[in-house]
Amino acid sequence: MIKKVFPKTPYEKESFLKGFILFLITVEVLLVFIFLLLYRNEAISFRQSLFLEMKNYSYTFEGEKFHLDVVSLKDYPNKNFYEPYEDKEGYFILVPVPVSANDALKIFYPRNKFLKDLNNIKLRVLFLFFISSLIAIFISITFSLYALNPLREALRMIEEITKDIIHDINTPLMSLMVNIKILKSKYKDEEIERIQLALKQLQQLRENLRPLKAKTQLTLTEVNLKKVIDEELEDLVKIYPDIRVERKIESVTIRTDETAFRRIISNLLNNAFRHNITKGWIKIKLSRDQLKIENSSSPVKNPRRIFQRYYRESQRGLGLGLSIVKKLCEELGWKIKADYKEGVFSISIYFNGIQAGNSRTS
Repeated sequence: MIKKVFPKTPYEKESFLKGFILFLITVEVLLVFIFLLLYRNEAISFRQSLFLEMKNYSYTFEGEKFHLDVVSLKDYPNKNFYEPYEDKEGYFILVPVPVSANDALKIFYPRNKFLKDLNNIKLRVLFLFFISSLIAIFISITFSLYALNPLREALRMIEEITKDIIHDINTPLMSLMVNIKILKSKYKDEEIERIQLALKQLQQLRENLRPLKAKTQLTLTEVNLKKVIDEELEDLVKIYPDIRVERKIESVTIRTDETAFRRIISNLLNNAFRHNITKGWIKIKLSRDQLKIENSSSPVKNPRRIFQRYYRESQRGLGLGLSIVKKLCEELGWKIKADYKEGVFSISIYFNGIQAGNSRTS
């Protein structure tokens, strides 16, 4: 039950964090203002109470709370009798001496005790502020979690609509696949081959639309990565003949899940071709430890966010492919990073999970 309340997706986490910070800052600013006024009023009240006690003491001289001293009025110019003042000795009032017009009684509360009492007031107010801040944090968390409900409902609706779309396109897609296969067996036409390639892209889109499972069932076998990359490139080069492809691919065989790796490569290459520029280029480098795909690209504002599901920086695509790539890489124990610099977008996958240098990882 508790797990359902707290944010899970990146969008929920971002919304929760922003709502929490905004609400908490607003409340904290208000609390600071309130408790500054409270401290000011408490300090004024303390001084007023101390003043009244000293005034009463001047009539009875009973008790040991206050100290007495006879002072010359010349040392206290512009000071009125029975008015509170502060100096290095403490908080005091001056009381007239009936037998002397030049002297006065100084009744004072020692400065160390005076400052200690003010500090106690400050600590008490700070304690109340701390308790209030804890309550504010709790309220902010509750408010932010409650504010997630509309976002969760929107995401749920997107998932439901996606399921309906997958269900609705399955039948016509299967029909197209069967009929194109029949046509291809009868006619060796380049146009039919192009239709088949487009149909393959539709199949990939359908797979990407499927909701991500919490855990993918992996079947580990010896996979020739070069073979898979070459096979995926074969169709894309025909669809995008204007894009120049440079390959530096070693013959690498590793133990991994072939379906997962093929899906990773398919999404990465489709992304590189689809989001390229006119008459652009793609460079593919494969070694035993790393796969790197670079392509000419228009500016990418936020490389760190491109792995978020549904995030996209252009009208092309649905923002699904790279989020699937990231999830599959994590399940295979690989590290993945994306970067953009001076018109070049790159994605690197580290098969051993170790990334050289200080590059950003996802």
